[in-house]
Amino acid sequence: MLHMVRHKIVIRTIFFILFLSSLCPSQTKTNSQANGGSQSFTLKKVSSSGSKRFSETDIVRATGLKSGETVTANDLKEAANRLMQSGVFAQVSYRFNGESADYTVLDATQLVPVSFENFVWFSDADLLQRVHTTVPLFSGKVPLGGSLADQVSAALDAILKEKGIQGHAASLLHGKLAGEIQFMQFEIDGVRAKIAEIRFPGAAPDRAPVLQDLIKRIAGESYQQSLFADIVEQNGPQVYGRLGFLKAQFGTPRPVVLKDDPAQPSVAVDVPVEEGDQYMFSAANWTGAHAISAADLAKAIELKPGAPADTTQLGRSIATVKDIYGTKGYMFARIKSTATLDSEKHSAVFNLTVEEGPIYHMGKLEVQAPDPQRAELVRKVWDMHEGDVYDASYVKTFVKKHPTELAVLAGWAPHYTQTIHDDTHVVDLMLKFEKFQREAR
Repeated sequence: MLHMVRHKIVIRTIFFILFLSSLCPSQTKTNSQANGGSQSFTLKKVSSSGSKRFSETDIVRATGLKSGETVTANDLKEAANRLMQSGVFAQVSYRFNGESADYTVLDATQLVPVSFENFVWFSDADLLQRVHTTVPLFSGKVPLGGSLADQVSAALDAILKEKGIQGHAASLLHGKLAGEIQFMQFEIDGVRAKIAEIRFPGAAPDRAPVLQDLIKRIAGESYQQSLFADIVEQNGPQVYGRLGFLKAQFGTPRPVVLKDDPAQPSVAVDVPVEEGDQYMFSAANWTGAHAISAADLAKAIELKPGAPADTTQLGRSIATVKDIYGTKGYMFARIKSTATLDSEKHSAVFNLTVEEGPIYHMGKLEVQAPDPQRAELVRKVWDMHEGDVYDASYVKTFVKKHPTELAVLAGWAPHYTQTIHDDTHVVDLMLKFEKFQREAR
């Protein structure tokens, strides 16, 4: 599907070049001269203007034209085609006065960065420089359509061949589900880089093993640049957050080849760490909370003054408070946390701002039970009526709190579906009982 979309874009942009070219007086003259015969010209100068993203030198290189060479009108037009087909420009036009060709371009708006997933033999900077040498319009980003990505793949293939690696650099767009494209991955087909070791230079000796075990367990054995970086970014700070290192930072992971095998290299991955200072918990300040008392909010914070400012424990406390709000009808209460750090005392005050949102009420209750009699029994025992403030915890503990009254439903598991109406602030509930499924042995 993606390939078909890109193909359509290329065809449309080529048509635009041809249409635009026909509007340029000097170019029209050149074309008519060429049509009258295969007249050629000595090209004395090639120039470019209009781009805020690329240098004139790189654009001129991308045309394929060189000063001093002999060209025809078709050569000039093909040079414009090459620029437009790359996908990095939204418009391309040119003028030629018989000696000098000037290409005017308008930058395309949507380019995405690239990642080199398993090119463990090369640094990103090395690949960017080497690819740019042969693909002048590549500087670390590619358009979603056009030929530039294919040009980058071809340049990477040449680099791999020179290194003696038999593989093709395939490209794949990467983005969030139903979201925008984030970047384009380039990966060597048929190459599996095995992670033999993960090292954290800069981490204290007692913390490095904890980091290694955590990241290795999640990352697995194969090295993929973007995936590994995401895992470190999402999980590494948790290790330091638990200990109160609130300014810990991780550098870009760098693979180091330990066993040079063209198909299955073995690598160590170095992840630089700047731990920063450790901070101790001082206090928690709540603002915006009205439905829960200050005393109850204070009880929810399990951190003790003088203990490490554990952000993981703080997260659990915030979740507890949100659950309390849920019992009071606040289905979408939000709690934003920031920290005020005292660099001299190495203390941290957590600032917790609450946005309570609207109160929701109980709407319709639908019960699906094995038979009408047991469904009616559930309705009689159910004690949250239509119009009552909705308690999000009630349905979770309903059966456990009424073991005697609901004994006839032993062996049936309750499942529930909430339908939340944001316009009326009402929650309809469907409670369905399904028979326990025993696992086969």
